Amino acid sequence: MEIDIKIIETDDDYQSCLFIRKQVFIIGQNIPVEIELDDDKIDATYFLANVSGDPVGTARYRKTDFGIKLERFAVLENARNFGVGKALVLFIINYLKNEKNIYLNAQKSVIDFYAKLGFDSRGDIFFEAEIPHQKMVFSG
Repeated sequence: MEIDIKIIETDDDYQSCLFIRKQVFIIGQNIPVEIELDDDKIDATYFLANVSGDPVGTARYRKTDFGIKLERFAVLENARNFGVGKALVLFIINYLKNEKNIYLNAQKSVIDFYAKLGFDSRGDIFFEAEIPHQKMVFSG
């Protein structure tokens, strides 16, 4: 299975990202629409993962006062456990290889996933959208 990842450049690709996020976060995790769909309030770079031409995963990053924040990693349920999430993380890390202070807020259930990819936990567990999260910083 070949995973193709690209920076989105078209509205169709952006709509695919939103569709995936709606399936994973709004429907799958019951996150309120107003929390999840904040795209009109931020400036971010979006990524889309395709398998056999079908969009199956997405993520984005944005600059904050604390560095580069990776966020909104989402993979459709039927495409999980095939390496799509790992491929997205590695693609973005490579894309940002000259940046310092790369971090994310991982849901507690995927802390180990990010730890295996070079992220270290920082601080206490906190809640976003009533889901426990952990700040993690990329250390390579």
